[in-house]
Amino acid sequence: MHLTKNTILSDAEIKISVAINIEEDGKMITRFFPLDLDVEKVNALTLNWTIVHIINENSPFYKFTPLDFANVQGEILVFLKAFDDMFSNTVVSRTSYRINEIIVGAKFVPMYYPSTATSSTVLDLTKLNEYAVVEINFPQ
Repeated sequence: MHLTKNTILSDAEIKISVAINIEEDGKMITRFFPLDLDVEKVNALTLNWTIVHIINENSPFYKFTPLDFANVQGEILVFLKAFDDMFSNTVVSRTSYRINEIIVGAKFVPMYYPSTATSSTVLDLTKLNEYAVVEINFPQ
């Protein structure tokens, strides 16, 4: 069964930051870092949107190992805002993930495909959490 989506979210904007517990001067403190994203805004959110943070020298995750992702105490904070055309209202979603919930070496699989019966695109929500394993080269 395919459901037809009759609303569009427009002007979608996302902000993500990470709170990491680090030792500083012999004390554990929480530091907050904004994450640079590949794309922070989209004009129309008609399908799915995979948010990408590239881990480079500017990332708080730079030089993290898989063991660091598993053991560091921290949380990724996600804030999404968009305009819902159907209800003529701004919608906001906030959520968070513990850093140890990150699956290192995973890439989401596409959630959409062309319909064989109609000239539309199918967004398959059963694939929401599906991923493929990819090889990652960690910096030395």
